[in-house]
Amino acid sequence: MPTREEMRSLAGDIVSSYAERIATVAELRKTVKLELKEFGDSKVAMGRELRSVFAKSVADRKATVSTQLKELDATHAAMSREMRADLARDSSNRKHEVGSMLKELNSAQAAMSKELKADLAKGVANRKREVGIMLDGFGQVLATMGKEMKADLAKGIADRKHEVGAMLKSFSTELKEVSSELAGGRDEWQILTATMQAQRVGAAVEVKPSEAFAAPAEEITEKEVAELTPETADIRHRIFEYLANHPDGTRLVELEQEFGLARIQIAKIVKSLMDENKVEKRELLYLAI
Repeated sequence: MPTREEMRSLAGDIVSSYAERIATVAELRKTVKLELKEFGDSKVAMGRELRSVFAKSVADRKATVSTQLKELDATHAAMSREMRADLARDSSNRKHEVGSMLKELNSAQAAMSKELKADLAKGVANRKREVGIMLDGFGQVLATMGKEMKADLAKGIADRKHEVGAMLKSFSTELKEVSSELAGGRDEWQILTATMQAQRVGAAVEVKPSEAFAAPAEEITEKEVAELTPETADIRHRIFEYLANHPDGTRLVELEQEFGLARIQIAKIVKSLMDENKVEKRELLYLAI
């Protein structure tokens, strides 16, 4: 265990070392302060120097850029002059080439035109020959068609003569019917006149129908009516319906136009309907009963 003296000596050493440390710290602070001041002064001086160097560098850069721009302008002007000279030379060469190409084109066009004219002349000759052949064939066809048309025309004329004969026969029948009706009217008038005269004189007078207007025999016989074929059943039904839908009466010519049949066929069908008491005749009109 240390003695009192030793403890006192240790305490004195600690106190004296503390004072030394305080003095050392104060000296360090003073040294650091001086160094910081020197660093600040050095920083300010360095900033001024850098600004001066930068300003000089900017001026040098401007001068360099200006010089480069001038050199660029001079180079551009030289290149423009050179390009214009090259363009002039190229234009002259191009004109010469185009002139040569146009000459070649004109020559080729002339040769092609000559060849086309030759081909066209040859084609025209061939076409004339083909047209001649076609015309010969067409003439033969026309001749054949002419023969056929003549034959058809002759047949058509014969058919038309037959139809006209049938129409004339039907017209004759109608004329006889009209004559018969006129004769009947005349007989009625004679009877009326004779009756009135008899009443005046008090005597009866016998009046005979006029022989000149005697009713002719029917043009269509019972045999012809019996010869109506079963195929006419539909047209008979249609004609009867047509007459039924026209209560004011219909002429034979109207029926002929409506159904497209010959007058003799229409007359036969109407006669058969009259024999069956389905149709009656009033003057020149036929009516359904």
